[in-house]
Amino acid sequence: MADQQAVVAAGRINDAALHDTYEFIRRTLDVSNLTATTAFVTCFAADPDAVRAQLATLAQLAGHSPEWFAHVLPALRAGQTDGWNGNAYYTALMQAGHEMAWHGATHMPLTDQTPVAAVELEIRLAQTLFAGLGLTPSTIVFPRNLVGHQARLHDAGFKTYRASPPGGFGGRLASLLNEWNVLDKRVAAKPALVDGWQVSPAATFLNWPSGVRAMVPVAVTVQRWKSLLRNAVKQGGYVHMWFHPHNLLTAPAMKIAFAEIMREVGQLVRAGDMVNLTMAQANSYYAAEESR
Repeated sequence: MADQQAVVAAGRINDAALHDTYEFIRRTLDVSNLTATTAFVTCFAADPDAVRAQLATLAQLAGHSPEWFAHVLPALRAGQTDGWNGNAYYTALMQAGHEMAWHGATHMPLTDQTPVAAVELEIRLAQTLFAGLGLTPSTIVFPRNLVGHQARLHDAGFKTYRASPPGGFGGRLASLLNEWNVLDKRVAAKPALVDGWQVSPAATFLNWPSGVRAMVPVAVTVQRWKSLLRNAVKQGGYVHMWFHPHNLLTAPAMKIAFAEIMREVGQLVRAGDMVNLTMAQANSYYAAEESR
């Protein structure tokens, strides 16, 4: 949301709100003893001083995407990091045992339309900051779910990524209409090995009750997910939920749905009906299944 003037000006995304949101996610997963893949933008995850030391590289990246950096660069130069830094949340989730995936160095899209020079800057910036974070991720959740430059990123050491969902107005409309399907029994495609990559299929978005999506009651969202989960158990399916922490911050009703659905997942896992895996673990699990 860094390029949305109204969101930035409102100041809703601040350290206090982010702390509450990330702590809620951590607690909700911990209560049911669940692990997840948490994909962080490297400049959000890193120590603020380490990020400020890379201002020259960030200025170069801003030349490729000036609107995206219009707010964050002045804030970094002024030392105003309130709402811009998630180092504490990254550390807490890493220590809790979740997979720490990469969501780009700056959240700049990494589609094939993004210039190679910008992608190289993103990779160089991320690799510089990874050292201070204590690990180098091998899984990518592409910024804005837009996949590109796979060959270069594979060469940089990444092994797993998630495929893009259907795009355009038709894809968004179908996704919205499907939020009302409380008997949703789809079984998603399973992770597969493609061109040397472990590829997770496009995931299912947890409804964000904001704007037109606010018309979908939380109870409907919960029932839809329970149907997806129970049908996956019945048919041997694969279910992958995704959302942004900022979605919970800007639409608090979403927390109710997330907590209830995670309770259901926890019960299914404890009963031995479902396996809880991170993206990297799921890809390895299905690769081993294919070889058997």
